[in-house]
Amino acid sequence: MIAEGKLCVLIDDDDDDQLIFSTTIKKHFKGYEFLSFSSFNDAEPTLGKRAEDIGVVFIDLNMPRINGKEGLAQLRNDPLYKSKPLIIYSTSNNPDDVKECIKSGATAFITKPSKINTLISELSNYLVSSN
Repeated sequence: MIAEGKLCVLIDDDDDDQLIFSTTIKKHFKGYEFLSFSSFNDAEPTLGKRAEDIGVVFIDLNMPRINGKEGLAQLRNDPLYKSKPLIIYSTSNNPDDVKECIKSGATAFITKPSKINTLISELSNYLVSSN
């Protein structure tokens, strides 16, 4: 499912993951605007104001306060996010986490890759590459 909007959002409390993701988007998916947030609380104003611009939201599973599953549920309950791709992006590869997230409305569950080429390949499922 290729994202319709041109804004890609990452919600992840890990600064290194935000940097890797941002660099990858800017280098390989140049037609997209990219915003990252360290928590759902930080992301909420933008998720509300820019919902129509947002094409895809990547959500870290394990975060303090509102975790990925809770954030996913909140977004899926919002009519503006019913049909948008919401992707869980996590270090977990626990099959129970995957099943639970998909059952809760995640479009997909991506285990954070150790190689940039793998990340590019995963992102290509949702974004149009500029290369």
